[in-house]
Amino acid sequence: MSLSDGLVTNLAFITGFAGGAATLDIIRFAGITVMIAGAVSMFFGGLLAARSESDLFRADAAREMSEIEQEPEEERMELKSFYLQKGLTPDEADLVVNRITSDKRKWLEDLLAHELHIHEKKLENPLKSALSMGLAFLAGAFVPVLSYLILPVKSESLIPSITVSLVFLFAAGVWKGEIAKTRVIQSGIEMLVIGAAASALLFVIGKFIGFF
Repeated sequence: MSLSDGLVTNLAFITGFAGGAATLDIIRFAGITVMIAGAVSMFFGGLLAARSESDLFRADAAREMSEIEQEPEEERMELKSFYLQKGLTPDEADLVVNRITSDKRKWLEDLLAHELHIHEKKLENPLKSALSMGLAFLAGAFVPVLSYLILPVKSESLIPSITVSLVFLFAAGVWKGEIAKTRVIQSGIEMLVIGAAASALLFVIGKFIGFF
């Protein structure tokens, strides 16, 4: 979840700076830098991952199509076995296989779906996926730095930054729990604890480094 990743990363980062001797301007600069650098990193990471998945799919599709062209009967029997395992009778399986294999494109789609459990329609657009990940990270990373951009004093910005960030993390955890059909409150608390622990740890480290 890129949004929560960005939030936790920047919350811990700038809280560590706030715990040290950093000025408000340095904290602002550091927070914005993490926002931009993290978003760019997530964008290119997501782009490469999605393109790799797409390239792998095309390679698998080309291999399966080659097998259809060179060993059609073997591929027909392989497809038939899938439907027999699903409970169809041999006659029913033959009927389905004959219908599917009459169109090589549908034949290929069915083999990929049954054998490799992938479908071209489920592949994400690399650019869209990368933009989504980058913008989500950017939005999450902006939350903890907001109070430092609005308030004029560093000491007044720390508590609002942590409070608002933890509220957002709890909400993100609840939302994640609802999607995953798990215990939503527990999921929210887990996200909150992760954010609180990370920021507390970096704050202590910042305080320790600030002594030198």
